[in-house]
Order: sequence, then C-alpha cells, then structure tokens
Amino acid sequence: MSERVLALWLPDWAVLTAAEDAEISLEAPVALTARGEVFAANAVARALGVRRGLRIREAQERSAEAVFLPYREDVDHRRFEPLIRILEGIVPSIQQVRPGLCLVPGRGPARYYGSEVLAADALTAALREAGVIPAGSAVRIGAADGVFAAQHAAYRAVPVPVPVPVPVPAPSPAPIADAILVIPPGQSARFLAPMPVTTLGEPELARVLARLGVHRLGELAALPVASVRDRFGAAGEQAHRIAAGEDPRRVRPRIPPAELAVEREFDPPLERADQAAFGFRASADRFLAGLAEHALVVSAVRIEIIGDRGGRSARSWLHPRHLDAGDVVDRVRWQLQGSGAIEAALSEPVALIRVIPETLAAMSTQEPGLWGGGPDTRVHNGLTRLQGMVGHDGVLTARIGAGREPRERQSLVPWGERDPRTDPAGPWPGSLPGAPPQTVLAEPLPVRVIDAAGESVSITDRDVLSAPPHRLVIPPLPRIAPGGVDSTVRAWAGPWPVITGTTAERVDRFQLVDERGHGWLVRRDHTEWWAEARYD
Repeated sequence: MSERVLALWLPDWAVLTAAEDAEISLEAPVALTARGEVFAANAVARALGVRRGLRIREAQERSAEAVFLPYREDVDHRRFEPLIRILEGIVPSIQQVRPGLCLVPGRGPARYYGSEVLAADALTAALREAGVIPAGSAVRIGAADGVFAAQHAAYRAVPVPVPVPVPVPAPSPAPIADAILVIPPGQSARFLAPMPVTTLGEPELARVLARLGVHRLGELAALPVASVRDRFGAAGEQAHRIAAGEDPRRVRPRIPPAELAVEREFDPPLERADQAAFGFRASADRFLAGLAEHALVVSAVRIEIIGDRGGRSARSWLHPRHLDAGDVVDRVRWQLQGSGAIEAALSEPVALIRVIPETLAAMSTQEPGLWGGGPDTRVHNGLTRLQGMVGHDGVLTARIGAGREPRERQSLVPWGERDPRTDPAGPWPGSLPGAPPQTVLAEPLPVRVIDAAGESVSITDRDVLSAPPHRLVIPPLPRIAPGGVDSTVRAWAGPWPVITGTTAERVDRFQLVDERGHGWLVRRDHTEWWAEARYD
C-alpha cells in the first residue's frame, strides 16, 4: 500500500519572490527567464499569453508590458530554505522536491493533530506566523495515497474566498486563501483516472501509450500489470502502479545542511557604522573558521542588517577569489555606511547583523601554486587594500555589459563584482554580430555617407539603399581622427535594422571600411547619418 503523503505547494513561488525582491507590483505581469526561454510566469502574465518554454522574443510580442527578470536558482533555493526550516521544526521528515513544493509523511502529523486537515492547518499557520510567505501567495496542500497523487491534489486544491471587511481601512492586495484537498484512503486511483498520461512526466512513454490508444491514467491502470511490465519494463510497471494509486515511492527526508551562516545581535543597538563593523569582527572569524572545518571557501556572501526599529538591509557581495575575515568585515562596514564616511551615523541603530554564504567552493580548488600566484595575486592584493581605504565603489573595473548599442555595453563595476545587469550573452535582438568595436564615441557624431554622384545615401522602406556608399566624411575627432576623415569606402555591410518601439524609432546600422583600412560603425535614422564607434 502507498503511504499517506501531504504535499505543500506555493504557486508561482519563484516569480513572486523575485518580484518581491525587485519591488515590483503584484498587478504587473512578471516572468522569469533562463537560457533564452521563459522559465516561469505569474498569473497576470499567463493571462496575457506568456507561458513557460516560450522564447523571450515571442513572449515580448505577446505582452509588451511584461517585466522579464533572470531566474537565479541559488537565490530561489535560499529563499525557500527558511520555510523548510520552519516545517522541520514541526515535522522532522521533509522532502524538498523543488523551491515551492515539498512533501511530508501524512501518518504521523495526522495522528498527532487529529486529522490530515488539522495537520495541514498547523503547518500553514506556522508559515503564516513566521512571515516567510511572499505577498500574494497561498499555500495549497494535497493529501493522498502516494507522492504523485498528493502533488496533483495540491495542484487542484481550490481556495475558499476570504471575506474582505467593508469599508477597507487601507489600500492593500486582496487576501489570498490557503486550500487543502484530501483524497480519502483508497481513492487515489479514482482521483487520477481522468488525467492524461502526459502528467506522468515521461514524454516517450506517453507517446507510445497514445499510439496504442491509452490516453488516460485510468486506461493505463486498467491494463494487466504483467503486460505493461513485459512491454515497457520497470519504468512502465512503476507508471502503472502510480496510475493505479499504488505509488511505490516514499517521502525521502532531506539531511539538514550544516549551519554555516553567522549572526551577531547588539544589545544595546549600535548607532555608528565603525562600531558595528568592529563588533562583528569576532563573528567574521567564527564564520571563516566554520567554513574551514568543512574544507570550504566562500566567494559570495549575503549580508542582512536589521535595525532597532525594524528596518532591513540585505545585499549580496562578491569577491574575485575568496573572502577572508577582513574582507567580510569590510563588506559589512561598506553596507552600513553606504556612501558616507566610516564614522557616519546610521539611519537607525543596528540590532543584528547576519552573514549567509551564497557561493561556496572546495578549499583545494583555491590553493596557491607551487611558486605563488604571480602578478595576478599582487594585483588582487593591491586593489583589495585600495578598496579597503577608499570604499567599495572607489575601485572600478571595466566590463562588457548587456545591451544592443555599443555605448550600452560599456560598464564600470566595483572590483570583485559582477555586472548587475542581464547576461551580456543575450539574447539581444538588434545587437551587432561578431566582436564589439574597440573605440566607442561618448555621443554619436553626425557624418556624411555619399554615393558616387555626390548625394547622401538613403534607405527605402524595403531596406534598400538608394545607392552603394562611395565616400565617408567625418569631422575631426580628438585622439581618434584629429584631421577628420574624407575617404573612399572600400567595403561595407548592412543594414542591421533596430526597432526599439514604433517604426518611427527605427534606425539602421552599417559597417564601413575606409581606404586606410579603418572600420566604422555608423547608423542611419530618418534624417541623417551618425558615427557610433570605430574598429581599430
């Protein structure tokens, strides 16, 4: 017999937490992207046609007002970890299927609380009281025989509307009701029977069953188990047992991870940044010592600062190699003081500082070579010391960022940080192919592109040039072309149209090579030509 299982599901967990972190309204359509596709979307975006698996360009065409955020799996797991910890304080055996979905053995909690409904209410109440559920979210709980049936019971749990007091005292989102669906013992097969075989998550098996005329789980369960086993092997037999309500799988409790985060409370709260950073020094040493016990080093941490009046500051800090205790203290101090001086007073006294490791690596991968790290180590140490003196934002490094235009891709970020913008790899429709130009003008410069008859080259509505470019005339440019350019065009490529809004905002880009062998990136709008960059 299958064991009784409780499945806890928070719909749209990843999207809601990402929108909450980005301070985006619940009424806005939001979607998460990964590897050029939509990974998840909230209900508003789905109503506009944005679905999981769509290419980003197609999703943008369906909903121009949708907000697209990159999906970060590490952040998703980290945000869900507090919920798992709270549930483990009530029921010790918790299996996390993915962020937003976990499983609990049903027999123990039901006997302790009196029923599965009361057990579900206790779990939901604990999460609500802890305040770890994002705004606009609801907990859906399914109880059934077996893991598969419990998950789908949670997916189909229908919430009961929550009455809203009239008049509403203040503008606020409508409360979201939690829901539970209990499939009585022995009824899982009847509950699963109308579902298509594709819900098993085995595409190849589902295609073969469909060709054999088996489209529903109930039809699969009605087949002789021996025939299914002979035709499809062990995988087919397990699918048959799941469809028949005899799921052989059990809840696999996770092994709680080692507690690597550290925190320090201040009583009384401290009012100066330098005092709070100095007071956290011993905790930073303890943090690194705890990592060393597990042969780990950390290259990214999340620092959370809680004020005496409830204010909260949270930020992730990166390091080009790995952090030591001094680096952790520096980042605590930088986050406390912001752009002010080290003795600057805070907006409110600091009551607690917490440091959570985000990116860990084995210590063996960070050992120096036999002859040391050479110039890279000296550069790193020098920049780190300079950063400690002038502040985190005082030492910047150049990066190639994200964007369509060359000027957009220029990015200066603090030493050790990643570019906070989207992955430069894109996709960025309308961006130039190949290597970016080496010299980018601070502002586009008006130029002339002339045909053999001396007339300015124009572009028709069908992307056809009025005549091939013959000459390029550029006014003097300091340090690039002091005497200007008046040269014959030896080769050219384009156009590459870019439409950022309406067709009236369209521009066309070209690459031109003058008679001295210099390549130029120019663009044509509705009125004239502009130079944007030069290929050296």
